[in-house]
Amino acid sequence: MRPCIGLILAGGRSKRMGEDKARLPLAHTDLLAWQVARLAACCDRIVVSGDYPEYEAVPDVLPGLGPLAGLHAAALRFPNAALWVLPVDMPGLRPETLQTLRQQAEPAFYGDSPLPAWFPDTDNLAAAIADMLITTPRELAIHQLHARLHSRALPALPTHEQANLNTPEDWAEFRRALAAP
Repeated sequence: MRPCIGLILAGGRSKRMGEDKARLPLAHTDLLAWQVARLAACCDRIVVSGDYPEYEAVPDVLPGLGPLAGLHAAALRFPNAALWVLPVDMPGLRPETLQTLRQQAEPAFYGDSPLPAWFPDTDNLAAAIADMLITTPRELAIHQLHARLHSRALPALPTHEQANLNTPEDWAEFRRALAAP
């Protein structure tokens, strides 16, 4: 059985949020620690794409490619593994939702959102990304990666569960929903 690597994508600039999303306070911790805890019990190892010294980091090999760079770096660093990818800014995902991804035999994601995602073979993932990078015009989107890998699109999730927190308004709405009975 391949080792399962949990990858938290936290390397973005958080430009629309106006501050580092990974450091937003949530449940007596921060958003990054919250997401790490979501995968920790289910993975052999947790790594973070981003500059957070308290976690094991996976630096981008090819900077400037957004989330694709984080996937690429993790796939190269952990050959012959499975990769479970969770963005730092999607804290509404339920544990059952995440487990459903991991139960897939092929790469998988939900609805029309390319993340979170499950990649059961990092060797195939690295090869697909390498092929994308030599394509003209260059393909850099995660949905293009899923198309190349023939990933399985699971049914879309409810908006509140799959929402990305990109702005202060998104963050405030998520916190209100979390506090609601």
